[in-house]
Amino acid sequence: MKRFMSLELPPEPIINSSCVRKRLKNSICDNCADSCPVNAISFSHMDAKIDNELCFQCGNCLFSCPVDAIENISPHERTYQQNYLVVHHDEPIATTEELIVWHKQYQIRGIQIAEPLVDKWLPTLAALNLKLKTLQEPVWQLRIEQPPAVDSGRRMMLFRQKLDQKPLDKGQVKTGLNARKQFYPEDSWFRIALDSESCILCGACAKVCDENAIQIGDNQFVLDEKRCTGCMSCQVVCFPESIQVHAHTAKHSEPTVFHYYDAKCHTCHLPFFSWKENVQTCPICSQHKKQGWL
Repeated sequence: MKRFMSLELPPEPIINSSCVRKRLKNSICDNCADSCPVNAISFSHMDAKIDNELCFQCGNCLFSCPVDAIENISPHERTYQQNYLVVHHDEPIATTEELIVWHKQYQIRGIQIAEPLVDKWLPTLAALNLKLKTLQEPVWQLRIEQPPAVDSGRRMMLFRQKLDQKPLDKGQVKTGLNARKQFYPEDSWFRIALDSESCILCGACAKVCDENAIQIGDNQFVLDEKRCTGCMSCQVVCFPESIQVHAHTAKHSEPTVFHYYDAKCHTCHLPFFSWKENVQTCPICSQHKKQGWL
C-alpha cells in the first residue's frame, strides 16, 4: 500500500498586535485595506483580519502598513535587467510605494512591459513619476516590448536563441514605510497639520506616536514629518481635533517648531502649558466656566 505524503501548508497571513487598529479603538487607519485589490482585509472592533481564501499574497499591503504589522506574506519577486524592471507576463501590479523602493534599492530607472500589459501599468507609472519629480529624482522611462513573431518552421532556432539569452535578474525589495524612510531619510510622505488655536497641549499625540514624529518638551512642540508613517494615531487621540494627517510628498522636509509657555492655573492651582504668555486659566477650567460649572 502506498503511503500518502504529508504536506505542510505555509502559515496563513495575519495582522499582528502591532496594528494600530488593535491598539486604538477609534483608529481610522485603513492603508492595508485600501491597497488590497481583492478586499481580503476586514476590520471589526479593535481587530483586523486577512481572509486567506481571498488573499493571493500580492504583497501590496506590506508597503502601506505604517507599523509593519503584516506577517507571513513576502513581497512579490520581480525580474529586472540593466536598470529596468521587466514585466513580460501578467503578474501582480506593483504599487507606487513598492516602485519607490525599487528606485533606490536596485537603482531601477525604467520599466519594460509586454505590449498587452501596458494599459494596466500606466497609472502606477504616472503616479510614480509625479512623486519622483517632487523628490528631484530621475523619472522612469517606459519601454514597450513587442510580441515576437512566431515562425513554426524555425521553432528550434527560436528555442536555441532563447537559451543563448542572458537570464533576467530576480529580486525582492524591503517592505514597510519604515524601510522607505531609510532610503529617503530627508524626505517626507505625510503632512501633519496642527491648529494651535484649538490645541490644549495635552501631549496625547506625542505619547501615542511610535515614530517620535511629534515631540513636546523644553517649551517646544516639534512636528518632524519625515518620521511620520501615516498611522493617524495622533489624529485619533486628539479630542479637540486639532491635528490632521494627510498624504503629501516633500523633498528635504524640515521639522516645524512651535513654542509654548509654562503656566499655573489660578483656579485649580495646577501647572499647564499655554501657547500664550501670562495665561492664568487652564483650558479645562476655561471650558468649565463657559459651561457655567465654575
